[in-house]
Amino acid sequence: VFIDLFGVQLASKEDVRWFASALDEVLDPLTKKKGPVDVIVTYDGFDLRCNLEETYSAALKKVESKHYKSVKRYSGKAFRRAKLKQMTNIESWDALSIFALMDEDRDMKLSPEELRGGMRKTFGINIKQAELDQLCHDEITIQN
Repeated sequence: VFIDLFGVQLASKEDVRWFASALDEVLDPLTKKKGPVDVIVTYDGFDLRCNLEETYSAALKKVESKHYKSVKRYSGKAFRRAKLKQMTNIESWDALSIFALMDEDRDMKLSPEELRGGMRKTFGINIKQAELDQLCHDEITIQN
């Protein structure tokens, strides 16, 4: 289970209790069916106000003991890499198949626009123009 806390702001003890209760409610049906789950949490963009650390920690320990088999915590790009690796199982990639999926006009060539759109659609990664320019100047030919 991936938990992305971007934009979550907890400013009071009531907020923390509500958050822990809501997380418990979301995870409860899943863990009742499958048992405790492996969890990855990203804290990038998470705002926990001062003096709430102990309250947050105590509330989450209850949720963790009930629902988590294991937990990894990340911030920033480390979370995206962990999520991408699990989603795509990078070790078993077939690059030709992935590029063929991105080849919208089926001409066995990827234009920079097809590469950008394919990365967004397949992996949720937005490639900036400067990054795209570094990857390819023209088309990429798909060869067996």
